[in-house]
Amino acid sequence: MIRRILTLVSTVLALLLSSLAVAQVVRPLPADLVVTTMTANGSAVVVLGERQVQLSPAAQVRGQDNLIIQPASLYGKHRVGFKQDLQGMVHRIWLLTDDEYTALTSK
Repeated sequence: MIRRILTLVSTVLALLLSSLAVAQVVRPLPADLVVTTMTANGSAVVVLGERQVQLSPAAQVRGQDNLIIQPASLYGKHRVGFKQDLQGMVHRIWLLTDDEYTALTSK
């Protein structure tokens, strides 16, 4: 009986510690990322800062959890980092957490 309780306690402790380790993983962001605000309305055109720009046909948006978000489902104002392709269209967008935004703007 004591062995089962110790096994259960050690399993729960291991799961808690592993979840803490995963929660603290910092996602890699490109060094040449441009940081600004973005206003989106679910179309292929977004407003970055004060400029209206076109998303590339292969645009990829990553949420704060680093999962891909479809550009058509993106609405509202967000703090973002982005990269452009060779034609000047926005190719990659990362929705930034408060900590990421602070770290990138203080450089």
